[in-house]
Amino acid sequence: MLRILASFIVALSSAALPAAAQRDVPVPASCTSQVNQKLFDLLQSGQSRAVDNVMVCGVTASSSRGQRGGEHGPHEILPLRVNMPDGNMRLVEVVINDDLDGVITAPANASVFAYGQAFFPSYGKFAAGIHDVHCSTHRGADNGWVVVNGSKHPVSCQH
Repeated sequence: MLRILASFIVALSSAALPAAAQRDVPVPASCTSQVNQKLFDLLQSGQSRAVDNVMVCGVTASSSRGQRGGEHGPHEILPLRVNMPDGNMRLVEVVINDDLDGVITAPANASVFAYGQAFFPSYGKFAAGIHDVHCSTHRGADNGWVVVNGSKHPVSCQH
């Protein structure tokens, strides 16, 4: 009985330990279609569930727009024209949670890089989206970020 209790205490204490710091992925030096390779592969495979740790880069098709309210609070939407490795352009939205990330906006024709969780809407004009562009909030996800015209948000993810 004592051995079982000791095993339970060890298991409980190790479960309570914080997860190792999530990885900080660097921003690429330039936006090439290869930066979008993982997203392209997911789209080609017909992926429908969210996938962590996906990068995208492109140019805003129009200025960002705010979305107020909703289940997760206010958001900013950055619509990107993204060049894929097959030479085609796809529309991808970067979704920024104002409460978690701050209000990050972009003018039309802004250079944008984003790293976070890819999602795949079943309807609408966007082929995919990237959200969770903030310091990691769940196990398995690296620290996310968004870069608009060279300005990175968040600057760092110190835990």
